[in-house]
Amino acid sequence: MNFFKYDSWAVVAKDYSSGSKSYKIIELLKNHECNVVGINYENNIQTNNIFIYESLKDVPHNIDVVVIVDETIETYVILEEMELLDINNIWFEKDSYNDSIIKKAKSLNINVIYGISLFKEFNIY
Repeated sequence: MNFFKYDSWAVVAKDYSSGSKSYKIIELLKNHECNVVGINYENNIQTNNIFIYESLKDVPHNIDVVVIVDETIETYVILEEMELLDINNIWFEKDSYNDSIIKKAKSLNINVIYGISLFKEFNIY
């Protein structure tokens, strides 16, 4: 499954400070000409030239792929929003998921990639 054909991504994380994994993922996607936003259920701000929304529903354009950076209970909320918004692709970074979350995503007919780093896929690390 080739998620790299999509150009609109949302990165769900807790920390977007420069140097954080989520910030580096966003920069990586931007450098590959992707339209990318952050999702954090506690913020709706712009930081480090990254637009951060409180939920997928708040993003004013369609999202093709959601990237989960941190494992959190909010992942279930993200999956429900994805179903509601007809977003069919999710990428779980290492340590951002458990078996229950993967099972839930697949039960919603969401295309799932997990346990593979975006950095590795782009041959950066």
